[in-house]
Amino acid sequence: MGHSISTYHDVEMKGIEFLRNVYGTSGLSIRPKTKLSRIETLKEIIRTWGMNPEEILTKEALAMPHRTYVDSYGRKEDQVKTLSSALKEMMKKELLDAKK
Repeated sequence: MGHSISTYHDVEMKGIEFLRNVYGTSGLSIRPKTKLSRIETLKEIIRTWGMNPEEILTKEALAMPHRTYVDSYGRKEDQVKTLSSALKEMMKKELLDAKK
C-alpha cells in the first residue's frame, strides 16, 4: 500500500541511554578478551567440582619441601601436573561412586 517504516526512526525513538544499556549488556568490545592460563582454567574446573585448588597446591608443596625451581616455567608446569592429577583423581572417584 506504499507504507514504509523507517528503522532509523524506531532506533532513534528508543533514546541514547537505552541504546547504551543494550550495547553495555551485549558484551561487545573492541578489546580482545583475556584468556585464562592453563593453571587458572584448571583451578576453575576444580572449584566447579567442589574442591579448593589452593589447598591442593599447598598440600603438594608441603609434601615436597626440598623442591626448587630454576625459573617460573618449571613451577607452573609442576602446578599444572599437580592440578591435572588431582582433577583426574576426583573424576575417577566420582565415576566409581556413580557405579555403586
